[in-house]
Amino acid sequence: MAPKYWPLARGHMVTDTFGWRAWRAGTHWGMDFGREGGSGGLPVFAVQGGTVVNLGPASGFGQWIVLDHPTDDGGGTTVYGHIIPEVRLGQRVEAGQRIAHINPDPTTNGGTSQRPMAPHLHLEWHRAVWSPTGPDRLDPLPLLAGALFPGETPSPAPAAQGYSDYVREGFAQLVPPKGNR
Repeated sequence: MAPKYWPLARGHMVTDTFGWRAWRAGTHWGMDFGREGGSGGLPVFAVQGGTVVNLGPASGFGQWIVLDHPTDDGGGTTVYGHIIPEVRLGQRVEAGQRIAHINPDPTTNGGTSQRPMAPHLHLEWHRAVWSPTGPDRLDPLPLLAGALFPGETPSPAPAAQGYSDYVREGFAQLVPPKGNR
């Protein structure tokens, strides 16, 4: 299984969740992340490995990065909004790699000069390709279950046990591993 990473370093908090918001009179199609005391300038990391398919100015995001994740990396598409990109179009990025930093300008974070919002990262997850509407938008929180924090390394996969390991451990009389029957 391909590793997944949180988009911000340890110590971040969720500042808005996925779903309907009455105050917004609409649906929030992603999750917002920040840090108490300010988030402007914080590094942003790829949640899965993939390829940069869009970046730069985007309506409602200030600037964004869109990553396409092949099946081997976990599949889907992720969107990182309200950021300043540090990657280039077409670049391959790995899970946990730094790709941007949060834009410190509050008017680019979903706010306006009359009603600024605190700088934060907006993360969206799409089943296939990015779409401004439709049922392919996914709640990122369940998809980040078990994610590592940037800088952490995945635990090595346990070695497969052979039949002799089962005999040594006294499990041969139960069910031997497939291929050894």
